[in-house]
Amino acid sequence: MGIVIRQSIRSSIIAYLGVIIGYVNLLWLYPYYLSSGQIGLLRLIQSSAFILATFGQFGLPQVTIKYFPELKQQKGFLSFVLAAGTAGFMIFSIVALLFRQPLVAYFSKESALFVEYFQVTLLITLFLIQFQILESYCRSNLKIVIPTAIRDIQLRLITTLLVLLYGMEVISFDWMIQGLVFLYISLVISLGIYLISIKRFRLSFSFDFLQNGVFRKLMRYGLYSLLGAGGTQIVLQIDSVMVSAALGLEATGVYTIAFFIGVVIEMPKRSITQITAPLISQAFQKNDMAHVLTLYRQTSINQLIIGSLLLIGIWANLANIYQFIPNNEVYIAGMNVVLFIGLGKLTDMFFGVNGEIIVMSKYYRFNVVAVSILAVLTIGLNQLLIPTYGIEGAAIASFLAMAIFNLSKFTFVLVKFGIQPFTLSSLKFGLIAGLSLLINYLLPAMENVFIDMALRSSIITLTIMLPTYFFKISPEVNGLVDSSLKRLLPKR
Repeated sequence: MGIVIRQSIRSSIIAYLGVIIGYVNLLWLYPYYLSSGQIGLLRLIQSSAFILATFGQFGLPQVTIKYFPELKQQKGFLSFVLAAGTAGFMIFSIVALLFRQPLVAYFSKESALFVEYFQVTLLITLFLIQFQILESYCRSNLKIVIPTAIRDIQLRLITTLLVLLYGMEVISFDWMIQGLVFLYISLVISLGIYLISIKRFRLSFSFDFLQNGVFRKLMRYGLYSLLGAGGTQIVLQIDSVMVSAALGLEATGVYTIAFFIGVVIEMPKRSITQITAPLISQAFQKNDMAHVLTLYRQTSINQLIIGSLLLIGIWANLANIYQFIPNNEVYIAGMNVVLFIGLGKLTDMFFGVNGEIIVMSKYYRFNVVAVSILAVLTIGLNQLLIPTYGIEGAAIASFLAMAIFNLSKFTFVLVKFGIQPFTLSSLKFGLIAGLSLLINYLLPAMENVFIDMALRSSIITLTIMLPTYFFKISPEVNGLVDSSLKRLLPKR
């Protein structure tokens, strides 16, 4: 777990630097220079591109991670997945253009502006596919720090530049949207340069290794992964798409601001999962189920601790956070959205790497069934709840779908492998988190926003982390605290 902790810490630090930039963008820069409708359009274009990219890549990022231990010596492996990703995009683009009319009809009433930029969405999709494949290749090489910096910092900084250029009237809003294409091109180029610098960018058009059933095996796994990843992206992105179609781009803008506040909670999970997934793949290669169980339990309790600390801290300070947002009277309607999005992300973190265990095992087909059912359930819940509860309905649908999905994966892993991630420490920490919530509820509100935030954040951190350390809830947390104290305290 040492490499997981080291890489995850570095990646998490970079990810949170990206979060700070994103916070400035979405909670100050966007509301200051853009209308809620323009914010909604930006979110809709990128959410749609993520959904399209997932189907257009044919599961190739997952193929890269799963079969890298077996095929890493093949010089043509990287060339194959990149070429296959381009071919997948071309095929899926033709399909998308054939169904253009139903798409136009779906968005024309409430979000007609999106229809004008559908070609921009397709171009972003192409470069997003290539970036995700290269990122998976980096993850397979246990290199996640620089890819995280490119995805979370470079992307947001260039977005900042585009919005500033528009705000200062250097470019038009149309050119700002067109600039998103060049933004995603820059991500691909940067990641390619990084792989060249570490001598891992080995291109060869010798595909002899695809003989003897290897090609069929890769494509079969890719197809199942495509269906699974496609369902996952529907779960992650469809709420914004359906809010745009049902309520309009303005509502999507309000939802986007709230969603971003809530989604901060899952940032550590992304880093931990990126480095843990290849290790799970290697453990299955060696039939080392003891190591799989260790990773399962460690990720569950560590993600629960980090996620709870963040969710409680955000919820306690949410009224203060909204005071810093320009035109906050428009966006404060999304406060409850933050809560339900946060609960959904915390649920996902609590169940650990159950999805990665399934995907990397011989039972990977189950993921397709589970995700497909989840995707249908998510669409149905959104369709049911958005008309009645508006943007809060979308957030509730997201939370319920995530809870059901994780329960199904948890049950499957328990039945097939006889392992589960929860221990007595999970229950102990639940009591600690509940105590912290109670203490925050009893705290009186301060008139000064900065004093109130500082006081609440400090008390929440102390009431969660001190008992967690002294009751030894997580050996990894205790180890990090002890090593940090050794470096900070003078030697005797």
